[in-house]
Amino acid sequence: MMRRTTALLLLAALAFPVSTARAQGLNGKSAGPAVLPVLPEGWLVSAAETRDFRGEEGFNEAPALRPRALVPMIDILRPEPAADLKVKAPFAITVQFRAQADAPIDPATFKVMYGAFKLDITGRITKFVKVTQDGFSLENAQIPVGKHRLTLLVLDEKQRVAERELRFEVE
Repeated sequence: MMRRTTALLLLAALAFPVSTARAQGLNGKSAGPAVLPVLPEGWLVSAAETRDFRGEEGFNEAPALRPRALVPMIDILRPEPAADLKVKAPFAITVQFRAQADAPIDPATFKVMYGAFKLDITGRITKFVKVTQDGFSLENAQIPVGKHRLTLLVLDEKQRVAERELRFEVE
């Protein structure tokens, strides 16, 4: 299985022009080199990434989310989360952050991970929107037809993590 996954990733890397970046962890520190394909203007995820990073297959896995106790919250306002959510691309994504009274949200820690392998697509979103302590709104999210899973993460100034998942199908 590991060899097949490695081979698929290698084929995906060879199939697209690439830009080299440094992957970053939640704390903003470098986690090593990452190679992402260059996408057409406005697209957040390519059709190849949908296949290679288990967008469709990962859509059905149970979320591994942190419990919501004294942590900041992420509310997804658009598209309104629902079971079997179906959207047509391009579509709007509006996210609101809610901090706890003792610590504001640190927008610099915001991350968006795609699919089961949690491909970091944060830079693709922040290219089009400014993330603030209150959240962000992206009016024209371009994602290929299929089932997708986005995991949104943000920390507050006490390093507490808010995590929220958005699953949807693009028709």
